[in-house]
Amino acid sequence: MTKSLPRKRRRQSVISFEMVRLERAAPEPLHLQLYRQIRDQITSGTFIKGASRLPSSRALAADLAISRLTVNLAFSKLHAEGYLRTKKGSGTFIADPLPETFLRVEGRHGESIAPALNLRLANRVTAIPDPRVGAEFDLGAPGVAPGVIFIPGVSALDEFPIATWEKLRAKVLAQKGSLLLRYASHRGDAELRKALAVYLGDFRGARCHPDQIIITAGIQQAILMTTMALVNEGEIAWMEDPGFHQARRTFAFAGARVIPKTVDAEGLVIAGEPGQPDPKIVYITPSHQFPLGVTMSLRRRQALIDFARSTGAFILEDDYDSEFRFDGPPLPCLQGLDSSGRVIYAGTMSKILFPSLRLGYLVVPEQLLEPMMKIRAVMDQHSPAIDQATLARFITEGFFLSHIKRMRKLYAERRTFFTAEFQRLLGDRFILKDTQAGLHFVAWLRRKEDFAPIRRLRAEIAVGPSSLSFFCIEAELAPAYVFGFSAWTHTQISEGLMKIASALKAKDVAHHAPPASLPRRGARPQLSLSSAGRP
Repeated sequence: MTKSLPRKRRRQSVISFEMVRLERAAPEPLHLQLYRQIRDQITSGTFIKGASRLPSSRALAADLAISRLTVNLAFSKLHAEGYLRTKKGSGTFIADPLPETFLRVEGRHGESIAPALNLRLANRVTAIPDPRVGAEFDLGAPGVAPGVIFIPGVSALDEFPIATWEKLRAKVLAQKGSLLLRYASHRGDAELRKALAVYLGDFRGARCHPDQIIITAGIQQAILMTTMALVNEGEIAWMEDPGFHQARRTFAFAGARVIPKTVDAEGLVIAGEPGQPDPKIVYITPSHQFPLGVTMSLRRRQALIDFARSTGAFILEDDYDSEFRFDGPPLPCLQGLDSSGRVIYAGTMSKILFPSLRLGYLVVPEQLLEPMMKIRAVMDQHSPAIDQATLARFITEGFFLSHIKRMRKLYAERRTFFTAEFQRLLGDRFILKDTQAGLHFVAWLRRKEDFAPIRRLRAEIAVGPSSLSFFCIEAELAPAYVFGFSAWTHTQISEGLMKIASALKAKDVAHHAPPASLPRRGARPQLSLSSAGRP
């Protein structure tokens, strides 16, 4: 006789009521105290309606050192008032909906309307430009594949070797165990810093020692740490215009005064304004300027280093996607040209591996090491040690370089396909700027009047390339859109571009169609032989 397997039960949240406090000397009976406190916790919205299960009366009585009868009296009152529901064979759960649902005033989408608070926010918050924070990387619910939205800077995450990563993670945990669960170095994992120093010297032309590397939680923390170390409130930071919008936000948060600098065919234009103080920091993306795609010329790179040396400024080089160059090998980084210690080099794993890893790095001149580590210690002490150790093994065992080579090939194929499909479907409306690197294109509109309709269409059809103006501070450029191509397959690229092309054609037809005249009653419709069969 075989034993029947236990039925699988859906996992539910079990409430412990650890915050219940009963006073035996109080005039109010214990069961009413218990009822009131449980009711208040339920109505506070802390628990999940319909899914949060209450402990048994026996277990709660034991935890609170009271009789089971007292608990049953409290539960009975909560049942009678509609706060609890019993599911046969499963237990007692918080009701959904609660009685208060029918009494309170609610907002448009069912949320409770809370009284407005008289907030006084800090200047650093109100100084952050652009209110569209939080939704720009919301690509859908967890577990649901996002639609084709052509957002720039998103990698082909479905191509990441998760199985390999998990094996390496298991290895380092087995070898180092609880050592990876402790507080770690502000500077970062020693093995990871050694691996990065070798990689940056060999493949990026950087001149660095492992001790010059600080592991960060991505590029924005690297920018914030650098700004906090070098720039006092109100002092000047130069950045490219158009440029990386998250860098602008970070500078504003740190209290820097951002001065936008024009970008030409050679990169950031160095000339300062008459009477304006020299910058404390110059932020650039020289290998592949974001978003225009310009590569800074050698002449301009040397001129910028000379400028920094003469003024005492520091250059923050953001080398965000330099690995993905499709016409020859990646260009050497600016930091490798610097012999005066004026360049701070920053990189991230968000484009190469995956953004939720939240790992990046800074290569800093020796005189800045101690100040940077002090700031890192104040911010969050260190990045997760387990992830750092896994990444170190991923690099040293050769998986990192093989992944870069595989993704470079994949992105080159998608880039070629995107270009051909774009020209076929949208070439009559856009001029696509061809660059030899990066994960996005800038598409310039042929007619200015198309800008507003396309902007409206993005919301209607849920295919949303970013407008170039979003990345501008003062620059007044011709209307254009920035299309990311790297995260989507050939089929998805075709579908997304077809969606845009079809929607634009439909708009054109609706806008230019002449008003239809009604036929006279009883008249037969006249067919034009010359137009029969045309679309």
